[in-house]
Amino acid sequence: MINETSGLRYNEVEFESVKELICKRSILIVTATDTETRALHEKITPLSAYGKILKIYEGELTYYVGVLGNYVVAHVQSSMGAMARDSSIMTVNAAIDKISSPVVIMVGIAFGVDDQKQNIGDVLVSESVIPYNSKRVGIDKSISRGVEAPSSKTLFNRFKSINLTWEHLLPGNVKAKLIPTRMLSGEELIDNKEHRDQLLRSYPDSRGGEMEGAGIFAACDGKADWIIVKGICDFADGEKGEEKKQKQEVAIFAAISACMEVLNSNSAFKKLGVNPIEHFETKPPSQLVCFNSNVNDCLFDVYDLGKESYYIERAYDKRFSNVVDKLGVWVYGATGCGKSNLILRNLIVNEQNFHQISLAACIGQGVDQFFEEILFDLVSNTKGTTYFEKPRGFNECHRAILTELKKKYESKNFILFIEEIPISTNEDYSEFVGKVASLLTAKSLNPSLENVRFVLSSINNPTIYLKPFQQKIHEQLTFVELKYWENTEIHKLINIIETEIKFSLSAGLKAKLIEKANGSPRFIKKFYRSLCTLGVVGDDTITYIIDDTSRDLSQK
Repeated sequence: MINETSGLRYNEVEFESVKELICKRSILIVTATDTETRALHEKITPLSAYGKILKIYEGELTYYVGVLGNYVVAHVQSSMGAMARDSSIMTVNAAIDKISSPVVIMVGIAFGVDDQKQNIGDVLVSESVIPYNSKRVGIDKSISRGVEAPSSKTLFNRFKSINLTWEHLLPGNVKAKLIPTRMLSGEELIDNKEHRDQLLRSYPDSRGGEMEGAGIFAACDGKADWIIVKGICDFADGEKGEEKKQKQEVAIFAAISACMEVLNSNSAFKKLGVNPIEHFETKPPSQLVCFNSNVNDCLFDVYDLGKESYYIERAYDKRFSNVVDKLGVWVYGATGCGKSNLILRNLIVNEQNFHQISLAACIGQGVDQFFEEILFDLVSNTKGTTYFEKPRGFNECHRAILTELKKKYESKNFILFIEEIPISTNEDYSEFVGKVASLLTAKSLNPSLENVRFVLSSINNPTIYLKPFQQKIHEQLTFVELKYWENTEIHKLINIIETEIKFSLSAGLKAKLIEKANGSPRFIKKFYRSLCTLGVVGDDTITYIIDDTSRDLSQK
């Protein structure tokens, strides 16, 4: 019997952290009732790098990942029936699109048709599925219009072959039978002998039926090999309610037992491209990663004073602080090297009066729109309004920017920090740099704005776009190239993080992490953030997270 108090526990993880483990490599197992799911989870064992079955919320589905027999399986539960919102067709279609399982097995309970020749717990295996609800009703007769769908030839062969080896005892020490059949499938929950017999007159060689199979083949058609394996729990004869729970448990455990007989083989699914777990899991010892309230502060994306104890000060910090007291600064360097946080941290720590403007929302717009956004932000900040008259062209816009600066910051120390400049072409960079130079030149002609300084952050080196007549910009700005971190600095960052999470990588994995990070603190933080979402990890999982982080950041 299913142990209702067994206290199954799950380890909740993010899909991204285990997608390589399950996508295109796992067998998708589908159930339709809570009874089926509980029984299945009693037989699934955890992956060796984890102490529990994995639970993954992804999209509208919940996946459970573990090992059944010799294979990694991903389990989802649909609702009963084939066509409703959460039915088998919708659930399996979404799951296949997400994890691309090459094999789908629906395991559960079904009705039999002959209580003299069949036992509760005998297992039906679909040679094909017949959707009996699809028909045309005429005056004299009803004509079935459902298209019979054959199950996977390979899977049907694998399950038929276990008849020679599979043994599963039912109550009374009766040996369960494996019954290959054309399986009826419809939306009706049949519990009426007359209706059942009417169906059998149309399909006399069918040995039983259920409610989800039609949806399984519709979802899998052309995408995955599939089969239905279900234990008989009643005979659709009006006696479904008698000892219902016990019969269902007998039936589902028999069906799972038949599945495990096939999944215990190391080669049964080789033809379908699914290998046993030993091919890609080395079974390292599991390790616990501590996640506490300070971890998010430790792995911060955006600096504030509360993050100061986790900030790694570099030589660039002192250089920036020394310069920004006298001149504006344009910091440039590769993505992920820490430009924004360096600027933000030193402005805050040195108690500079500044206003931060991000141009990230201007992606896809022209350069003139960047300056309109700067003007709009300044107007909103100085007037507390979200309305302003749109300037006609850049010249009018840059005069309006200077006017706004004079209104509030005349004869005051003030820094305008502009970041996240969404430029991708050399032509646009050249135009933007030229117009910044023009704006700063005009500002220099206003003595009352002498202490208003600009700080900018970009990926490309702006100096290569300056024309000879624009060199006066150097009187307003110092250009600082920020490079990726040295290994000693990366080591400091890793030590701070690992002290906080109470976990240390092995020397080999740490070396691989540092090599892949290539001096990027963003890479390091993203890796440890993924690690912390898992809680329990092994070396294989850590290696995967390193590689996955590399893939993700290389695409940005």
